[in-house]
Amino acid sequence: MQTPTVEQYYRDRAKRLSRVRYLCLLLCAAFLLYGFAAHGEELTAENFRYMLKFLDITEEDDEVEANTVRFDYAAGNLGGLFRGDVAVLNTDGLALYGWDAEQLFSASFRLESPRMTVTSQSIFVYDLGNPDVRLFNSYEEYAHVTTEYPVYALSANDSGCFAVATSEKNYRSVIYVYDSYAQRIYTRRLSDLYVDQLALSPDGKSFLALGHFAQGGDLVAVLQRYSLTDEEPVFTASYAGELPLRTDYLSDGRFAVLTDGALRCYDVGAEDPVGSVSLEDASLRGCDFSGGRVLLTFYDAGLSGGTVLRVYGEDADVQGEYRFEGAVTDKRMLGDALCVLTVGEVTVLPLSGGEPTVYTVGEDALQLLDDSGTLVLFEKSDAYRLIDETASKGETP
Repeated sequence: MQTPTVEQYYRDRAKRLSRVRYLCLLLCAAFLLYGFAAHGEELTAENFRYMLKFLDITEEDDEVEANTVRFDYAAGNLGGLFRGDVAVLNTDGLALYGWDAEQLFSASFRLESPRMTVTSQSIFVYDLGNPDVRLFNSYEEYAHVTTEYPVYALSANDSGCFAVATSEKNYRSVIYVYDSYAQRIYTRRLSDLYVDQLALSPDGKSFLALGHFAQGGDLVAVLQRYSLTDEEPVFTASYAGELPLRTDYLSDGRFAVLTDGALRCYDVGAEDPVGSVSLEDASLRGCDFSGGRVLLTFYDAGLSGGTVLRVYGEDADVQGEYRFEGAVTDKRMLGDALCVLTVGEVTVLPLSGGEPTVYTVGEDALQLLDDSGTLVLFEKSDAYRLIDETASKGETP
C-alpha cells in the first residue's frame, strides 16, 4: 500500500470537509423550510425581539434574578403580568418592567377610568367611557382601535382575539369582535338590550353577552351566547327581576352567569343549567372567575366585618368554604390552591385539605398575580414574588 504524500492527505481532508459543510448547509435550509411551513405564524418580528430581550453578552453567569420590581407610586395603579414582566397601568399611561428592574417601555396617555386586560399575546388598555382601545406587546403599542361610541366592556383570549361592547346610533349595544391583527371580523347590533359584560371563549369561536332591559318597571337580566358563524344567538336565557353581575367561560364546554339572585352553570348546547345556587338571602360582597371556578365572598352575619368565601366548581357545587375576620382584598386560584389577600396577609389554601401557607405582607397590597405558578403580590409602588422562605404555616380559616 502506497503511503500518500502530504499534499494528497490534505487534499483528501479538504474534500471531506467540503462535503460536510455542504451537508450542514442543506440541513439548515431544510430546517428553515420546515420552520416556516409548520410554524410560520409564530415566526414574527415581535417574537424575535422578545427573545432578544433575554440576550445579554455582558451578563455574568452567576447573576440571580431579582424577586422585586419597583415603580413610581400613582393613585389607582393597576397591575398585570405579561410574559413574566410586570405591567403597571394608571391614569397617566402604561409601563412594563422586567424583574431585572429595567423598564422595558412606557407609553404616556391620559385615562379617567383605566381598564387593562392581559393575555399571553397582548396587553389591552381602554378607558371606560372612551372609544379608544390600545394594544401593546413587550416593546410598543402595535395597534389602536377606535369605535364611534365609548367602549364599556372588553374581553380577550390567548389567541389574540378580542371583543368590545359599545353602541351606535339607533342601537343600545353593538358588539365588535377582532382577530389577532386588530381587524374586525364580526359585528352584532342589538336594539333592545344594554350589554354589561362580555366573555370571549378560549378558542375565540363564540362569546357570551350579559345585559339587561327594563320591562314594566322591572329589570330583566339576559344572557346570550353567540357563535361567530351565526347572526342570531345560539343560546338565550332571561332572569326577571335580577341584576346582571358577571359571566365567563369555566372551560371550553361550560360557562356560568352570576346575578344578584343566583349563580347558574351551563353546558354548551344545553338550555337548562347543570347546577345553580340561590343568592336571594345572601349578602354578596364580591366575585371572581379564576382557574375554572367561581369565587364568591359574602358578609359574615356572625362576625362583625367578617367575610365568608365560597369556591364553586363547574356544577355550581361548593368545593370549599372559609371565613376571614376582615375584608378580602383579592382572591384567585393557583392550580388547585385558593389564594386570598386580606389586610397584612396572604393565605394559600389547598382545596384538597392540609395546612394553609401564610405570608405576612404590607397593608398597601392591592392584587394577587400568577407568574406561571408563582404567586406575585402587587402593591402600590412595587411587586414581588412570594417565595416559600417568607411563609409560615397557619390554621384553616
